Amino acid sequence: MLSQPEAVSTTAPGQWRELLRSWLLRGIYRFGWQVAARLPPRLVALIISGASWIALRNDGIHVRTLRRNLALTTGAPVRDQLVQAAMKSYLRNFYEVLALPAWSVTEIRRRVSAVNEHVVRGAHAGPGVVVALPHSGNWDLAGAWACATGMAVTTVAEQLSDAEYAAFVAFRKGLGLEVVSHRDPGALTALIDAIHCRRVVCLLADRDLSGTGVPVSWRGHSITMPAGPAMVARRTGAALVPAVCQFTEDGMAIIIGESITHRQGRDGLVAMMQEVADFFADTIARQPEDWHMMQPFFSDRKPTQEAR
Repeated sequence: MLSQPEAVSTTAPGQWRELLRSWLLRGIYRFGWQVAARLPPRLVALIISGASWIALRNDGIHVRTLRRNLALTTGAPVRDQLVQAAMKSYLRNFYEVLALPAWSVTEIRRRVSAVNEHVVRGAHAGPGVVVALPHSGNWDLAGAWACATGMAVTTVAEQLSDAEYAAFVAFRKGLGLEVVSHRDPGALTALIDAIHCRRVVCLLADRDLSGTGVPVSWRGHSITMPAGPAMVARRTGAALVPAVCQFTEDGMAIIIGESITHRQGRDGLVAMMQEVADFFADTIARQPEDWHMMQPFFSDRKPTQEAR
């Protein structure tokens, strides 16, 4: 009588690749968080410059997508110089995320300046504040700065694999941030509770991860943006304030806009998020290299190779 065959793995090749990618990424972050802050600045600059040049030469899908997004937000063909500057900015952000846990409160405060800081401070002292941010500059540094200057922060993070999410939750908790998963069905309630607890709610608001956002225009092009910032602000009475992080030579500026007027109904949500989109787009267009948008963003244009 034949014996039963031994059980074999049913993990598909694609799943193995994803597991390997996740394992390698966690290893890179664990190693980077230990050593990044100790690297000489000249070596960091050399690595960033070389890696950005290699990325530009390879011209992979993410670089091509970045070029297209920059072209549509600036309204002009994007040359290699801007793409390489954008890659340097992206890699600078990656390095700073690794180095950030080792920075002191004094160092964090030294590196960050805020334009129109009184808008956020006043709202935090009054009805509460929801700050909407794009993927520009170093938003983790912005959160650490807020915590270091007396404004406790609650934010939402994209949850990929459980292990990666756990690592980033631990990293952000170390900076003083409270993190809610974007998969959490109680995320909206958690954000409302955070406002009631006098915390600043900071939300990345340019990418519509769920695909259920509201339609807005970004410099004449159709996109959707998550309505969450406007919803939390309306339900709590908190101010909705847009802000954009942009690197300076030796630090970062947080450009803060004016508080957006609350409006009711579905049309009100759209109008509020349109004002956020206008502030994002206009501010980013003045320093586009710091916008790290390497995913498809514009819904009215198919991927193409932009002119160089």
